[in-house]
Amino acid sequence: MDKIAVDFTGVRVTALVELYLRWLDSKEQHPILGDTRADEAVQRLDFDFSQLKPMNIGRFAVGVRSRIMDEWAARYLADNPDALVLDLGCGFDSRVFRVEPSAGHHWYDVDFPDVIEIANQLYPERAEHSTIGASVVDPDWLMQIPGDKPVVVVADGLFGFLTEDEVRRVFKQIVDHFPTGEFLFNTYPTKTKKQLEKRPGPIFGKFGVSINWALDDERAVEKFDDRLHFVDEWSQLDRSLLTNAPLYYRALCAMIRAVPAWRQGTGVLRYRF
Repeated sequence: MDKIAVDFTGVRVTALVELYLRWLDSKEQHPILGDTRADEAVQRLDFDFSQLKPMNIGRFAVGVRSRIMDEWAARYLADNPDALVLDLGCGFDSRVFRVEPSAGHHWYDVDFPDVIEIANQLYPERAEHSTIGASVVDPDWLMQIPGDKPVVVVADGLFGFLTEDEVRRVFKQIVDHFPTGEFLFNTYPTKTKKQLEKRPGPIFGKFGVSINWALDDERAVEKFDDRLHFVDEWSQLDRSLLTNAPLYYRALCAMIRAVPAWRQGTGVLRYRF
């Protein structure tokens, strides 16, 4: 099949980075996530993924947090037979195929129009699966989705690239639109944001990517809206999910777990409304 041309800069590059890291994970003897569709997607794209090698260590964190969100989303759907899914800033993720929701659960992938256009060429059509090409901060895209059912919202790697005002707006729009639901998302701590501002690194610096919103207190999101309630946090340093990771990475995670200030902001968060 013909290669699909990709010429991204800015935050859109993170769709390629995350796909690349899921692909690396899939090549491990004992993958954390095991995204079986990542290899075909990487092969289809006309992009030099070798330039992303400085990000290689990120495959463990991405594998862990994506697996956590997959499991939480699947659990929510099992408990709510009529619920739907919003995968915000989905990029080139094949999450809908990993979770495999049963009939009655409509799944919506949302990302920039040019990202969605390419994603639609990477993966086959699936019943009760729709893609929406729009910025998640656009006030109109949500009107395409019925608001009379419970919803589970996945934002894997998204919110840190929005401003705090934009994050607040996304939460409010969704909470206003649906009767009840959950948000599953990760964030970045202030220390990481400041480090990247000083030294963006070879990938973020080259493509112009920046962290715009940081979160140090997981309960701070409750202040966005009285209807939001913190439910759970699952660490990306979880020992049980890193059993087969290389020794050097497990040792690094052990060091981070041992220092509260370093451990801050390493969790995947779950909120309910």
